[in-house]
Amino acid sequence: MSSYVLKPRLPRLMGLAVLLLLVAAILSGIGLAGVQPLDRFISAAICGGLGLVGLILSLMAYRRGQIRVELDRHGYSITGPSGERTGAWTDVSRVALSRHKDKLALYHGEQRRTIIAHPAGQSDNDFLRLYQEIQQAVDQVPPRARIHLLAPAVH
Repeated sequence: MSSYVLKPRLPRLMGLAVLLLLVAAILSGIGLAGVQPLDRFISAAICGGLGLVGLILSLMAYRRGQIRVELDRHGYSITGPSGERTGAWTDVSRVALSRHKDKLALYHGEQRRTIIAHPAGQSDNDFLRLYQEIQQAVDQVPPRARIHLLAPAVH
């Protein structure tokens, strides 16, 4: 069926890193103009190094925070920071969207559920489309295919 990538907000560290890189560029320009060049280049190197490290760390955090959801006619696969989860549509008894529309719950009977929380902490059009597509896939499963979810567990 389809694939979704839910992305987190950009880390605040990224803004600080860009600011440090901008300061480094300004200090380098002043150093090239000949006003205390060695002092300016040292300051530019420190700011530039910190900015580069901050930029790399924030990009790594951003990539690590993404959630990939793959849907096909048989079920779903969710890959994110907490690992990978897979399931079949026949095992999903119902789908629910939170009041703030930032969390999606796939219920597997009354005992188990899979939660997809939007990493940005807010809803967007892709997340709502994901909910609608999952709901549609679950609705297409014939009720008799889910009979195992209604039967009490025998131990």
